[in-house]
Amino acid sequence: MISDKPSLEKPTPRKKPKQLKDYFDFRNNQVNQIGLILFSAFIISTSIHFFFEERFTEKQWQTQPMTRHKIVDDLIDSRVLLNKSKPNVIKRLGQPSYILTKDIILYELGLAPQFNSDQVEHLYIEFSNEKVSKVSLTLYDY
Repeated sequence: MISDKPSLEKPTPRKKPKQLKDYFDFRNNQVNQIGLILFSAFIISTSIHFFFEERFTEKQWQTQPMTRHKIVDDLIDSRVLLNKSKPNVIKRLGQPSYILTKDIILYELGLAPQFNSDQVEHLYIEFSNEKVSKVSLTLYDY
């Protein structure tokens, strides 16, 4: 039963909300310290990966064919060849290793570390309407 009389008990004080500076106070707060360490490790590892990743250059592609497997991922991801004409692609990458059809050419990628030596990886370039429509990696049996 609810009475109309005021209660003699003192009201419980409301919890004071945290201020923004309290979230960045790392003294004796192990959860925040672990989070900061993990975040720092992520930033450092991402930076190191970016720094040591091989970048595509036309000169390296043409002069060092045995190391193409190191730079082919950057070539595909940068989408440099898409919508280029066949003569433009040949000018940039040199003569293809294989011409399968009028619209498909392959470039050898060199000797990458592999477990299966029966198949060789190639850069697959497909043309449609005289422009590059698809660039990918493919395994090709001899």
